[in-house]
Amino acid sequence: MTPALECHNIRSGYGDMEIIAGIDLKLDVGDIYAIVGKNGAGKTTLVKTIMRVLPLLGGSFTLFGNDAAKLSTNQVVSLGIASSPQDRPFFNDLSVEENLRLGALGQSRQQFRGEIDRIVEMFPFIGQRLAQKVGTLSGGEQAMVKVGRALLPKPRLVILDEVTEGLQPMIVDRVREVLLRDHKERSITILVVEQNVDFVAGLASRYGLIERGCMVAEGRFSDSGARKRITDHLLV
Repeated sequence: MTPALECHNIRSGYGDMEIIAGIDLKLDVGDIYAIVGKNGAGKTTLVKTIMRVLPLLGGSFTLFGNDAAKLSTNQVVSLGIASSPQDRPFFNDLSVEENLRLGALGQSRQQFRGEIDRIVEMFPFIGQRLAQKVGTLSGGEQAMVKVGRALLPKPRLVILDEVTEGLQPMIVDRVREVLLRDHKERSITILVVEQNVDFVAGLASRYGLIERGCMVAEGRFSDSGARKRITDHLLV
């Protein structure tokens, strides 16, 4: 089966500054994979490169068999790939529903209403706040809207960047439940970029540890001592 994502020695960065210094990565369809690393390790740069926001400086990668170096961000999205970036890119003066609509471009009104109903079932508070300006929500509420928006277009692959940052444990648990549910019901592939080891250990089956733009270790969370090894690395 064609991998959802396959990277070969990719390099990327900002201008002349190389941040990603040669990463190999493979996600099969249906995988839940976690990229773990400290702040500044290159995690967000990797996400932006996959989404074609940043240029590929070297290497190659494919998305569902398509040469991603030749794709624009819009073309990546058209392949069924959704991203939930670390910063919350909302239009604060627009309502929750209007911001959600941005994640469902191309859907008919009927399709959108059906997906909204599904997201409200996952995050009931959203149903009570659809008319409220998103800029007035708390950080935790915005995070749930962000996840909901990423799942609205029924993606084949969803990429989540630091989605639990600053959230209360109860909300973190709810986000994990929602992702596991969508993974089971829709067989989506999930790439999650995080520092929250407890969150990803309860979500992903495999992990890659990134440091200074390089993948320094890979493994399975089911391996004995995996969580401790990752935690110890992040504390150094």
